[in-house]
Amino acid sequence: MMTLRFKRLSRFGSAAAICLLGVPGVGTVAEAATNPLSVQTIHGYVDFHTAASLQSPLYGRLLLGEDAPLVSKVNRYWYEVEWQHHTLYITTNPHFTHLVETQSSAPSTNEVPSKHAQAVTHPTHAHAQGSSLGNGTTLSATEQHEAEKVIQVAKTQLGVPYWWGHQVPGVGFDCSNFTAWVYRTALGISFSGSSVYQRYHVGTPVPLSDLQMGDLLFFRTSTNATGGGHVGIYAGHGMVIEEGGGYRKVVEVPLATTWMGRALVFARQVIQ
Repeated sequence: MMTLRFKRLSRFGSAAAICLLGVPGVGTVAEAATNPLSVQTIHGYVDFHTAASLQSPLYGRLLLGEDAPLVSKVNRYWYEVEWQHHTLYITTNPHFTHLVETQSSAPSTNEVPSKHAQAVTHPTHAHAQGSSLGNGTTLSATEQHEAEKVIQVAKTQLGVPYWWGHQVPGVGFDCSNFTAWVYRTALGISFSGSSVYQRYHVGTPVPLSDLQMGDLLFFRTSTNATGGGHVGIYAGHGMVIEEGGGYRKVVEVPLATTWMGRALVFARQVIQ
């Protein structure tokens, strides 16, 4: 039985990186959610089963960026979902899936298609008179507005507890699910909730000397020296908004006087 389970799990794709120092959330996602819930993959893909059993036949895959509407949580191991007019079952293992509240609005044209979930693209705006951040980086008026919207949305979750593998506003996130939720909610830009994926594929690299509001910041941890283990959002003026990071909740803190300033190793720009 142990061997069979391992072989099945190996089909789910690689596990998401664990963000630093969090605590479990309290209560259930279903109790706290105000909108219908869907299942998403952390990254890669996850197989559907025709019954709540590893021995049941497979029926297609849930790909990165796709939402499978939740019917119920069958038990600690399986979600029941609706998919292409079929009732199917998918793992509850937080290494591979998480629950999100279904967006009530129509999908944004900025959403990354699930079959082509590579680097996030965003319309390029002509630079005009704007705000200078970092070492001379200038934002256009449109970019400035988008960056401010990202930070405003992020601040709505200040104090929300860390909950590894989850993305439920007002209830709990981990670090990378928090950044993914913020960008999807603020600007309709969708990308994986994996910190490793974000480190290497979301947006474009930017020098640490040229940070601008809204950039994704990546931090060295004891288990990942290149920044794939923890991520936050640059809030401007030397501040970062992030989930976890030893605080066990969403916080806005200065880089200069916290461990994150010493551990900052990489940044990527999503607003372009």
